[in-house]
Amino acid sequence: MRKIVVGPKCVFLILSCTAALHAAHAAYPEKPVRWVIPGAPGGSVDSVARIVGPAVAARWGQPIIIDNRPGATGTIANDATAKALPDGYTLGQASMSTYVMANHVLPRVPYKPKEDFVNIAKLCTSPYLLAVNPNLPVKSVAELVAYAKSRPNEVFYGSSGNGSALHVVTELFRSSTGVNITHVPYKSVPASEMDLIGGQIHMMIGNFASMQPHVQSGKLRALAITSPKRSNLMPTVPTMAEAGVPAAEITTWVGVMAPAKLPAEFATRVHAEFSAAVRDPKVIKQLADIGCEADPITMEAFDRLVKSDNEKWGAVIKQNNIKAD
Repeated sequence: MRKIVVGPKCVFLILSCTAALHAAHAAYPEKPVRWVIPGAPGGSVDSVARIVGPAVAARWGQPIIIDNRPGATGTIANDATAKALPDGYTLGQASMSTYVMANHVLPRVPYKPKEDFVNIAKLCTSPYLLAVNPNLPVKSVAELVAYAKSRPNEVFYGSSGNGSALHVVTELFRSSTGVNITHVPYKSVPASEMDLIGGQIHMMIGNFASMQPHVQSGKLRALAITSPKRSNLMPTVPTMAEAGVPAAEITTWVGVMAPAKLPAEFATRVHAEFSAAVRDPKVIKQLADIGCEADPITMEAFDRLVKSDNEKWGAVIKQNNIKAD
C-alpha cells in the first residue's frame, strides 16, 4: 500500500485555508446583504422591511439593501432568492401570501417551494379587517351575513386580484358563513379600497394597515378584525370569533428565508439578529404603528408554521377552486 506523505508546507496550507474559512464565517457579514422583497416600495411587506432592515444593519455594521421585486404573485422575488448563491449575502422575504398561497393559486412556479429555500425567521403578524361601505345598512357581521343571504350574489366584495391573499381569505369567510357574494378582482389594493369607499363594491376583507385610516375617517365601517384578540388601535372592533365566525380567524405574517444549502451557521446568525431586532422596543412600536405585531419564534417553529400554512391554505384554495390570473 502506498503511503502519502504530507510535507510541512502542505500542512501549513491546509491549516491556513481552514483558519481563513473559520475567520470568514466569524466575520459574517463582511459586506452589504441584499434582502429581496416581493412587493413594490410603499406596500405592506416593503414597510416591514424598511423598519426591520435598518435595525439589523445597525447590529451587523453592514447595510441591508432592499431589493424590491414585485409581480407574479411574489414568484419573481422568490425565484431571485432561490437562484442566488447560498452565501448569506442574499436573503428573501417570506409572507403568507407570496411564499405560501402563491404555491397553490398558480399552475406552476419557477422553483421547488419545498426544496429551494430554508425558512429562517418569523418577524411579525398582522390581521385583516372586514369593512363595508358605510351606506350599507349593516353594523355587525351577523347583520352582513343576514343581508347577503337575503340578496344572493348581489353583495360585491373586492380584492387585489384573482388568487390574491385578500381573495383567498374572503372566500374562507364566504364558505364559513354560507353566503353567496360576488368577487370583483382589482389590479391593486388601493384601487379596490377606493371603490369600496365610493360604493362600487359593498364589502372587503383587506389589510389592516391600509384600511384603518379610512375607518377612522368615517369613509368605511369596520365590522370585525381577523386576529385572535382585538387591536389596541381599534379596541371597539370585535374579533371574527366574537362576531360568530371563528373559522375566519386569520393572521398573515412576514418572515425571512434564504436559498437552500445556506450554511447552518449563517442561518443561525441571521435568525438571531433578525429576531433580536424585532424585540427592540423602538422596532416593536414602529411595527405596531403600521398594524403589525412583532412575533419572533424559533427557526424550527417558523419552519413548522410554513409547512402547516401550506397544508391549510392549499386545502382552502382547492376547495374553493381559486386560481390566479
